[in-house]
Amino acid sequence: MIYREAGQFKTTYAADQAIFPIVQDRVVTALGVAAAFVVPPLVADEYWLQAVLIPFLIYALAAIGLNVLTGYAGQISLGTGGFMAVGGYAAFKLTSALPQLSILVVFALSGLVAAGVGLLFGIPSLRIKGFYLAVATLAAQFFLIWLFNKVGWFTNYASSGTITAPPRTVLGVMVTGPTASAPVRYLVALGFVAVLALATKNLVRGRVGRSWMAIRDRDIAAEIIGVRPMRAKLLAFGISSFYCGVAGAEYVFLYLGSAETLAFDINV
Repeated sequence: MIYREAGQFKTTYAADQAIFPIVQDRVVTALGVAAAFVVPPLVADEYWLQAVLIPFLIYALAAIGLNVLTGYAGQISLGTGGFMAVGGYAAFKLTSALPQLSILVVFALSGLVAAGVGLLFGIPSLRIKGFYLAVATLAAQFFLIWLFNKVGWFTNYASSGTITAPPRTVLGVMVTGPTASAPVRYLVALGFVAVLALATKNLVRGRVGRSWMAIRDRDIAAEIIGVRPMRAKLLAFGISSFYCGVAGAEYVFLYLGSAETLAFDINV
């Protein structure tokens, strides 16, 4: 340990339960986040931003969503790629139908669509768990990929079967499309990761997070002490799918530019 927290006294419960109760932690974290926003766009070249940092941030967002479901709630899922696909195709349809809609709002709405699908496929978790739940989510993965392959409406009946991110701006700055610069796309991806990671940290520290961990550790005991399994499990599936949906929309619009269903296969 580089430093000690001796002498830093807390006088309120809120101060004691802060995310970073030690002053040094707050300073180091703030400097690290500021450096992440400032340094890479200034010093990193096109390759590092496009091929390394942007996909790293997108996968990190999807991993946060999976960690909510599997790490905190203890529900096994093999359908992350499918939920990312829902987000990607939802973003494509939203930008096609509502071209005046801000791309940031599109990302959020895509997450909500994926959350709805996640709730639907999370229903089996109320009756099954472990290996059987893994098989059910694996079925969701293959069903969603099959659906996007077979129904031409999702690709606007494109003969190639691919979806392409249209050019969109935010405050006059090009964010998506072939002319969008890598630093701008990096900052958008980093902004979503930072905001949603902070939201997740606050969520798991509260009542919802405690109910998830109770379900994960012993679901029967959790139900006995008043935790509602249906609400806790479905909420975990919904929030996890929301994060994966936003990550899938960014995967197409900020990283690939265009994609087909193979981009969201089980290997993701």
